[in-house]
Amino acid sequence: MMKSILTGMAALLAFSIQAQISIDSARSLPIGSLVTVSGIVTNGSELGAIRYVQDPTGAIPAYPGTGSVPFSANRGDSITVSGTLKDYNGLLEIDPITSYSLHSINNTLPAPTVITIPQMGEATEALLVQLDNVSFSAGGGVFASGTYTFTDGSGNSANIYLNSSHPLLGELVPIGPFTLVGLMAQFSFTGVGGYQILPRDTNDLIFSSSILFASGVNLSNQSTTGFELDWTTSSNGSSNCKYGLTPALELGEINNPGSVASHSISVTGLTAGNIYYVRPYSENGTDTAWGNVGLYATVSNSSGTIRAYFNAPVNNAVGQGPNAIYLDGTFNDTIKAYIDKAQNTLDVAVYNASDFTIMDAINDAHARGVQVRYIAEGGNLNQGLDFLNAAIPVLEKPDAQPGIMHNKFIIVDAESESNSWIMGGATNWSTNQLFDDPNDIIFIQDQALARAYTLEFEEMWGSDGAQPNMSNARFGGDKIDNTPHIFQIDGNLVELYFSPSDRTTSKIIETMETTDQEMNFAIMAFTRDDISQAIIDVHSTFGKSAIGVMENINTTGSEYQTLLSAGVPVYETQSLPNIMHHKYVIIDRHSTSDPIVLTGSHNWSTSAEKTNDENTLIIHNADLADIYYQSWYKRYSEVVGIEETEISKLSVYPNPSNDIIHISADLELGDYSIQVLDLHGRLIHQQSWNGLSTTEIDVRGFSNGLYVIDIRGEGFRGTSRAIIQH
Repeated sequence: MMKSILTGMAALLAFSIQAQISIDSARSLPIGSLVTVSGIVTNGSELGAIRYVQDPTGAIPAYPGTGSVPFSANRGDSITVSGTLKDYNGLLEIDPITSYSLHSINNTLPAPTVITIPQMGEATEALLVQLDNVSFSAGGGVFASGTYTFTDGSGNSANIYLNSSHPLLGELVPIGPFTLVGLMAQFSFTGVGGYQILPRDTNDLIFSSSILFASGVNLSNQSTTGFELDWTTSSNGSSNCKYGLTPALELGEINNPGSVASHSISVTGLTAGNIYYVRPYSENGTDTAWGNVGLYATVSNSSGTIRAYFNAPVNNAVGQGPNAIYLDGTFNDTIKAYIDKAQNTLDVAVYNASDFTIMDAINDAHARGVQVRYIAEGGNLNQGLDFLNAAIPVLEKPDAQPGIMHNKFIIVDAESESNSWIMGGATNWSTNQLFDDPNDIIFIQDQALARAYTLEFEEMWGSDGAQPNMSNARFGGDKIDNTPHIFQIDGNLVELYFSPSDRTTSKIIETMETTDQEMNFAIMAFTRDDISQAIIDVHSTFGKSAIGVMENINTTGSEYQTLLSAGVPVYETQSLPNIMHHKYVIIDRHSTSDPIVLTGSHNWSTSAEKTNDENTLIIHNADLADIYYQSWYKRYSEVVGIEETEISKLSVYPNPSNDIIHISADLELGDYSIQVLDLHGRLIHQQSWNGLSTTEIDVRGFSNGLYVIDIRGEGFRGTSRAIIQH
């Protein structure tokens, strides 16, 4: 009898849960409950298959997952939907959908609920919401898929998310304040950082002014005393800006009252090596187009010295400029030497550290009166921290927060014109990383750059003082784009980007897209489809090639097979001893156009792009590109088995050629073989050479394209590339 009563109660409970209820009531039920709700659909296919449904009490998304009935609805449809409550990455949704009915179409949507960034949370989840007077940190570019950070006037920040087919892709990222409408979603289980807004189309970005920014703000003519800013607007107006050394823009205004759509303004009378906050704006009658507050650096009076070091052997024979420096077992001593330079301040942000030599150097700095501040990743053992003087303040990023503090940088005496140094690169301070795993470190002496790194450090530190403030500390997705990015250092363009606030992946792709002839890359972890496609696009373009070495070839999402399938010659280093830990790319090392080195802590992964704290330098410098190539070629030769001495003074000319290629080199008489290979490694032509006089190859029968010229003799090898263009 009792069993019958319980069975009847269970049936009644199931019936009551499946009976139509308000969305607010449905949201209060346990995960796994069967619910039936009705409401107005507030989005369409622009967000994919999911549909958000709202009634006067609340909102909930419905997703046609496995086991769902056929389901499709348009914005403004009135529907009833039944299914199971599911928690998907913190988002409460109905999935699978067991039944669905359409009542009417083209209904008026619910008015957006006006909220502020701190009100983004469970109480407003799934609602159509409105946030007033917000601005995008990355205003001025064009929308691509992924996340974009927006801020309010109180220092709060949050993100929007655009999928790979969103209607906003390719549109200008708004500059200046606007009203944002969208759906309140969640993508992780904890924290305000797990919430995001999903705008649906351009109508969800609302502007009150008749004059708007129509382009980004471009920086040019940097000098020790100023710089120039340029932008365009949707209609004619004046050219103005407010500027200062702080976000208060306290130094004043510059006003050019003319009426133009293409604006240019010079900010002058500034001091060298400093960072300025500037907010451009244009007025048209009573309307004003406000730009975002941007940060811009004047040129330093520093030396601009750039030094790169490698802890694994290099091949100087392939270089055409300064020799790359291989430090055999002395990486820690070198880092110590730069720490020993500190006279006033030393800031350290390093993922993992266990080296006593470096820790002793930090202790010595503290002992001689240097202010030392240290940020580490809380999820690591970080044994070296146990040997630091207890008086040195250390902030460990909480392990519970998403992502990792993956930086490896130091800042020495940022306020000194002549002694301000930064260290970047890929190297952690553990025994394996310092002495065994192929790694690079780079030091730059420049005050403006050091001050920019300090801004990033203090965002994580939560304070500009000697002690950290954990309540203000920002890591990962909580950070905003609040550093300058463009520097002129000893006549070289240097770019600096921090992750995840600065959309570093887009900068990696843009750098790759500048390739005129050749790209060489060395990367530990590579799982980003968009970077892979950029490499494939370069390699498949006439007259260009991309060649890489890669460590993690078997991890989930690895791009190794994708690149091979597309014909890109990429070689795995996993079979070699130790872990090839580099994250760099070299662009056009022999080109007179724009040789570039991109290096730092940022692996080519979604974690590095979206959640980890990372730093990336993009340095436009021919000598540095040649230096990094000497490291890259040694890694490449190790994995493909090249052990010969490189042929010196190898010359292949003219290049491009349409009939005859001439080859000369600094060789003794001997028996040499010349092979011409296409970029798939297929032998196209072969001939012998005695190595003395200049020899020739008739290429009139070759197809247009890029070819590898491979010359071998006993104990010698040389390679070059030639473009055949008829």
